[in-house]
Amino acid sequence: MASITFLMFITSACRRDEEDSVIPCTEITSPTTWADRGDGIDYLLDCDLVVSAKLTIAPGVVIQCKNNASITIENNGVLVAAGSAAAPIVFQGESAMAGIWQGLYIKSNSPENELRYCTISHAGSGSFDGSDVKAAIRLRQSSLVKILNCTINKSARDGIYIEGFDSDSQNPISVYQSNSISECARYPLNILGATVHVLDGTGSTYTANASQYLNIRGGRLYGDHTWKKTSIPYRVEAIVSAGYYSDNGNLTINPGANVLFAGDAGLCTGDYSTGSWMRIVGTATERITLTGESALPGAWKGIAFQSEMPQNTIQFADISFGGSSSFTGNTNQKANIRAGSWSAGSFTISDATISGSIGYGIYATMPSPEITWPSSVVFSNNTSGNYFHE
Repeated sequence: MASITFLMFITSACRRDEEDSVIPCTEITSPTTWADRGDGIDYLLDCDLVVSAKLTIAPGVVIQCKNNASITIENNGVLVAAGSAAAPIVFQGESAMAGIWQGLYIKSNSPENELRYCTISHAGSGSFDGSDVKAAIRLRQSSLVKILNCTINKSARDGIYIEGFDSDSQNPISVYQSNSISECARYPLNILGATVHVLDGTGSTYTANASQYLNIRGGRLYGDHTWKKTSIPYRVEAIVSAGYYSDNGNLTINPGANVLFAGDAGLCTGDYSTGSWMRIVGTATERITLTGESALPGAWKGIAFQSEMPQNTIQFADISFGGSSSFTGNTNQKANIRAGSWSAGSFTISDATISGSIGYGIYATMPSPEITWPSSVVFSNNTSGNYFHE
């Protein structure tokens, strides 16, 4: 009889502890701290929690998230989840499967927002708003957050998703370093062009995701931007433009970068943005690749220089399978590389290959100067010819 009484006590105690650890579903409207309560699960989340004040999560805290639970950091909220290498913060599903809970949605633009040494697993069950957007971390385009030394795995869709359209230029990630994203059902990162500049190149790792690309949905780049070499290719989904009209921008693509383009996507200096430029310069041992997502002529639009800035340069680069359409709508102006579109353009090129265009290798419009090149530039299999100047 005594043994039965003891068992009943243990069961009752476990139930009380679980009840004590359940996070209340009321909106957080005053500064709140979730402390580390010892080994095991510290907190249980079984609702859509809204945070409208500062929420601090202590190192070592483990949060178990039940079916479709979520955390939204509203405009007036702050999330400080700063773990350590010895005591990471863990957000996990109640079972080790992708898509158990929705994930984190950060709308706030507070500079205090931080995810450091956090593990975020099994998210992506829903979109927060009924859309098709699902991710472990969803960021409003106007938000602001630092993401460092984090592990994101087993999302039912993307690892990190940034809202916005292909013409948007804001970037909500202020720092991005030493992160690991794996086993997501789509992209590890689904972002805008302006975000790429803050990525840490090969400092972060991306493994076993269903789509092993850093997906760039397009965007305008204002100011200075650099695309670093990464461990997996970039995939550009629409048009990325360095500058646009009176707002100048520039883009440097570093040695070893591999950029794939979806159908009719392209890369250019912006319309009439005559002070903008692109520098695509690899090395003999680390060439830059710009090509279509499929290895077929006309798989993507190509690149266009719409300025005559001396920085416009291509060197140690391989550019192939462009020419799906022109940048102006003129069906004759299809090429892997354009000099000029809405405004005159020029560039220098050396140690490059230009191949597989469904139009020309290089097309120069009437207001643009002649393009010349040394023998280190090799043309092949361009349907309309290697070069045309109007």
